[in-house]
Amino acid sequence: MIPSRGEIVLVNLNPTRHNEAGKIRPCVVLSVREAHEILGLVTVVPCTTNLLGEGLFRVALPPRERLKEPSEAMVEQIRAVSQNRIVETLGTVTSEEMHKIEEGVRALLGL
Repeated sequence: MIPSRGEIVLVNLNPTRHNEAGKIRPCVVLSVREAHEILGLVTVVPCTTNLLGEGLFRVALPPRERLKEPSEAMVEQIRAVSQNRIVETLGTVTSEEMHKIEEGVRALLGL
């Protein structure tokens, strides 16, 4: 499965180390499809239902399509994963949500 930027996909993030987000959880696809086809990797932002409140590194994602619970994208947990870790597609983020995620990534990387 080759996902598209902005899709919310269910990803198996195990095994993990230390403070990494683990489990099988929704993630927002940040990278572009062309990169996925070349690299076989997908850059994602994991989501959680452990809500801390929207801020620079958290973006609120209300339920939609197959994302059934209120969630937050955890920008501080950004990572590249193999396409083989993607289980299924759950939905798509809005352009406003993607913009907030991008702002968080820029802040995280000092760009």
